[in-house]
Amino acid sequence: MAPSTWKMAYRAVALEPNNARLKKRISAAQEAMMARLLEMRGTQEHRGEIRAIEKALRTLAVIKWERLGRAAR
Repeated sequence: MAPSTWKMAYRAVALEPNNARLKKRISAAQEAMMARLLEMRGTQEHRGEIRAIEKALRTLAVIKWERLGRAAR
């Protein structure tokens, strides 16, 4: 998976105005991020990207909580 795949999925979450579709977009972004993390497992050269993904995953959790509330769990 290319590094830009998870970034595109993450941007789609940020730009999604429809809360009904937001949960699916968040799940897709999380899956893309986890797949990229698995690809980079065991390498040191991608530390910056790994930190960016970790930050993005925390941000997704905040977006999910703020926009979808307790029902999103």
